[in-house]
Amino acid sequence: MPAQAVRGQLTDSISRSPIAGAFLTLVDAQGAERARAITNSAGAFTLSAPAAGTYRIRSKRIGFKPYVSGPLALVAGETVSFDAAVDPIPVPLEQVVVAGDRQCDVEAGASVAALWEEVKEALAAVAWTSKAPGYWYEVTQFEREVFTQDNRQGLDSTWRNAGFYEVPFRSAAAEQLESDGFVVVDQEGWSYYEPDAEVLLSAPFLRTHCFESKVGKGDTDGLVGLAFSPARGRKLPEITGTLWVDRHSGELRHLEFKYVRLPQGLNAPNAGGRVAFMRVPTGAWMVRDWIIRMPIAETGRTPTGQATFLRTAGYRERGGTALEVKTTAGAVVYRSSALDTMQNVAVAPPPLLPPPVPAAAPETPAPPTAPAVSTAATTPAIDPTRPSTPSRSRDVLLPDEFEASPARDAFGVVQQYRPQWLRSRGRTSFQDADAGLVQLYVNGSRWGEIERLREIPITEVIEIRYRSGQEATMRYGNNHAGGVVEVRMR
Repeated sequence: MPAQAVRGQLTDSISRSPIAGAFLTLVDAQGAERARAITNSAGAFTLSAPAAGTYRIRSKRIGFKPYVSGPLALVAGETVSFDAAVDPIPVPLEQVVVAGDRQCDVEAGASVAALWEEVKEALAAVAWTSKAPGYWYEVTQFEREVFTQDNRQGLDSTWRNAGFYEVPFRSAAAEQLESDGFVVVDQEGWSYYEPDAEVLLSAPFLRTHCFESKVGKGDTDGLVGLAFSPARGRKLPEITGTLWVDRHSGELRHLEFKYVRLPQGLNAPNAGGRVAFMRVPTGAWMVRDWIIRMPIAETGRTPTGQATFLRTAGYRERGGTALEVKTTAGAVVYRSSALDTMQNVAVAPPPLLPPPVPAAAPETPAPPTAPAVSTAATTPAIDPTRPSTPSRSRDVLLPDEFEASPARDAFGVVQQYRPQWLRSRGRTSFQDADAGLVQLYVNGSRWGEIERLREIPITEVIEIRYRSGQEATMRYGNNHAGGVVEVRMR
């Protein structure tokens, strides 16, 4: 049965031109959000309601007055036409935003509230775009190790990827970050999490951080910032940072952040990252480039040799830049000037990372554990219906590798080419006795035990991928310590 929906166009009330990139929500009689959309380049939108009933449309676009429609009665299975004209208004940030007081309620202070009003619309649009993949990305990514104490040579790799990406990195769930912090230590090492748009918008993040406005200087001249820091009493590993906004247009430009209160008293002042945002002509908001900088720690001794401590020997950096973005129809919506200079960089999957090297153990007492860097926070999320770039990665199986296999099902192919995937095990959970076993996901949905690979005809498979316990936990949440085998089917 067809869904009930509202279809229409949003225009400027003065110029009568269409408004692209306006973020719209459909709210029910209780004010709860039931659907969301972004207007396209023609100002058009479609909002589908989950059930028949009375709804209102809310819209917000930087530079325009917030709009709320009158009540709209939606009958089951019918589509209602609704056009709206929105009044343009000047963005008041230049006059309103000055260095203000620290507010632990984002709506409390005038300057903080004005900034948050603009920032949250852009973040909501980024989050919405990430859940509705429809853009083809070509990106260049890098991973390198930079040592500060000596001339040691570390990892230094660059590669290119192409595919229908949702977001270039994904954080942990906001509730997990609230309870565990942004740096988590377990038997597999140290995991660093970046804040994505969903996290920054979440209630857990807002209630665990305080905010204040800043005026940009130097590299941020012409921008105003919404700075955040952990609320008083917060003792977990955390982040502090600033969301920078153009003071004239009100558009979100970039996020910069640092890790604070690192475990075991590690001092790493340069640990953190940066995320740059952009809005493409279709109105969608995207991440243009990103970097995360994670400490490489080692054990040191005091001059007397009587005590040990953990020190930062360098940093592992991982990030990337969008070179070109296209719609599903092939229209280019963004092209970096760097693309022409990147033709000699091969399009390939990420290089395999060497296992972390533990710090040399002193005699006694035992030193603090030197952290092994997790790169799960920057793992791309790929549309399950699209194949990745062909590869020979030990973590990916593609048809060009297994098409000659006599196996008829996915289990047989994995058993033939990647048998280690079937034997991986992780920590168990009191809540889930199967948490330490390898789990199976098909097109993004959990199927259960790995044995169910036998039910999948190999002729229907686009890609099979293995994710370690760390990656699987970051992507799917707790109780995935045994890893996940992902199957993408036609």
